[in-house]
Amino acid sequence: MKRGALLLVFALAAVTACTKEDSLILLDLRTSGPLGAPNTHVRLSAKGWKTRTVGGTIGVEGLRVGYYGPGDGGAVSVLAEALDGVDCVLGSGSAAVPALKAGATSEPTKLFIRALPANGCVPDAGTDAGIDAGVDVGTDAGTDAGEDAGVDAEVDATEDSGSDADVDAGTDATDDGASAD
Repeated sequence: MKRGALLLVFALAAVTACTKEDSLILLDLRTSGPLGAPNTHVRLSAKGWKTRTVGGTIGVEGLRVGYYGPGDGGAVSVLAEALDGVDCVLGSGSAAVPALKAGATSEPTKLFIRALPANGCVPDAGTDAGIDAGVDVGTDAGTDAGEDAGVDAEVDATEDSGSDADVDAGTDATDDGASAD
C-alpha cells in the first residue's frame, strides 16, 4: 500500500510540475546516522540546476522528494543538505543520477546524508535562561534583602566599629565645628 501511494505521489508530481524541458529526479533521502539535531528542511543542488529547499524531516523511514531541473541528456550529481530551523547544515550527501532526457523522470535514487560533526551548529538553549535570569535576579534580590539585611547590618557595624571608630569620631567632630583634639 505504501509503495503504491508513493508511486502515485511521484506520478502526480511529475504530471503537474514538469515541463517538456524539465527532468524530474526522484530521491529517497536517508541518514547514515544521527544528525545531532532534528532537521526541518533539505536543500538540493546540482550543477546547472536551480537550488531548491524542501520542507520535511528525514525520519527513520527516510524522506522522498522530487527535484526538477533542465534535462540535457547528461548524468546529474545531486547534493542534499539537511538543515535545522536556522539553516545550519547538520549533514550532507550526494548521489549520481544516470543521464536524463528532457521531460524524463528518474528511477528513485537513494541518497545518504552523513552528519557533519564539526558543523558549528549550536543546539538552542532557548530564551528561558535569559528571561528567567532577569526575573530571578529581581526576585532573589528582594528575598535576600529582607532575609539578610539585619544580619549584614550587624556584621558590617561590628567590623566598622573597631577599625575606624577613631577616624569617624574625628571626622564627625570636625563636621560639627569642634576640634578633633
